[in-house]
Amino acid sequence: MPEHIKYAAVGCGGMGRRHLRGAAMLYGSSRRNMELVACCDIKREPAELYADEAKDLLGSRPRVFTDIATMVREIPDLQAADVTVESGFHHVVAVTCLQAGLHVQCEKPAAVSIRGCNMMIDAARRAGCTLSIAENYRRDPIHRLARALIADGAIGTPRLMLSTSIGGRDLIAMTPWRHMQETASMPVDAGVHEADVMRFYMGEFRVVFGASRLHEKTRRKGTSAGPGGFYGAYLATMPDTIIPTGDDALYALIQFENGAFGQWIDDHAGHGEPKHERIVYGSKGSLQSFGNRNGKPSKLTFDGGTAIEDERILDYAPSYRLEPLAAELFGGDRVWSYTAPFNEIDSRILAMEYYELGECIRTGQKPEVTGEEGRADVALTYAPFEAGRLGRPVTLDDMLSLRADVYQREIDIKLGILQPASV
Repeated sequence: MPEHIKYAAVGCGGMGRRHLRGAAMLYGSSRRNMELVACCDIKREPAELYADEAKDLLGSRPRVFTDIATMVREIPDLQAADVTVESGFHHVVAVTCLQAGLHVQCEKPAAVSIRGCNMMIDAARRAGCTLSIAENYRRDPIHRLARALIADGAIGTPRLMLSTSIGGRDLIAMTPWRHMQETASMPVDAGVHEADVMRFYMGEFRVVFGASRLHEKTRRKGTSAGPGGFYGAYLATMPDTIIPTGDDALYALIQFENGAFGQWIDDHAGHGEPKHERIVYGSKGSLQSFGNRNGKPSKLTFDGGTAIEDERILDYAPSYRLEPLAAELFGGDRVWSYTAPFNEIDSRILAMEYYELGECIRTGQKPEVTGEEGRADVALTYAPFEAGRLGRPVTLDDMLSLRADVYQREIDIKLGILQPASV
């Protein structure tokens, strides 16, 4: 096995460029184990721009391709692909790479339907290749600490988790495709992050009561360049208005396997005061975390109003230790808060994803977020959609067995995964 795993970036848009910064962060660490040798996009122009940027950041220019087959044929020792294409094409591109014998890291959501996830998982199993889903929120040290606090009993037995994200108004979020049913829509493309954090904190879900809605029938162009400014290039060519086809809000009550409950609101059509809240209540106290990738310390609160939101919080999480690369990048293995620009934080976490992929390929270990884990995140995300359409609660088994797939069937037909006659 070579010292560095040779990989290709497949998808050279905004998310791909963010991943490139993660690669640069890994290159600059003491644990570099990956080497970017190629980039691939169906449009040559963004691929060439990506390659130029890679040369500036990494010191060498990857070869540019516009199709996977040619890339694999011309680079026979290529080992892996990092897939960052639009969400609606994850299943197609990931399966193509896996069938070509490449290990795959794929951006979240794993796919835009359970059937799409199944295609990816089956392809990885047949190929004997790693499939890792790049779910970044859980790798934030603040979330690592929160999970340890819960597991170590800091708040007693978990009883209730509240996860609320409200905002967005009637504006186009970064790119128009993020509002279309067949390419995920915002509660899926962004909400899957929250689903993963809830499962990371609370364990597997059992049953979901809920519904979803399409509130904003027309969306208009805003001025935001998205996280880190990576989507600003799309503003000039973005239409002034779009007609969304995917639901833009979900509302859910969740029961987890451990008996605890969750209330989840992920509303990307919220007007007025925006809100982001994540808090877990237990038999001895509560734990609140304040956003993602911002380094703000979590807050423990006990009866009587005693609150801890400084370094003393570590006393309640004796098991908490960051992985070696995370400790190197964040300055210690028991980080409880940190300060850095968003793009640097984002790059550190993406570097950790790349490193794990390389180690999985090198050692045969499983990634933290396997295809199955990513599928469970997708299942929780779509559960309110399906519950609302069926008029009943849905279980994890309902979702995985496709007994609850009214909304997703529409997607699978649009994407050609299902034929209309099979409805």
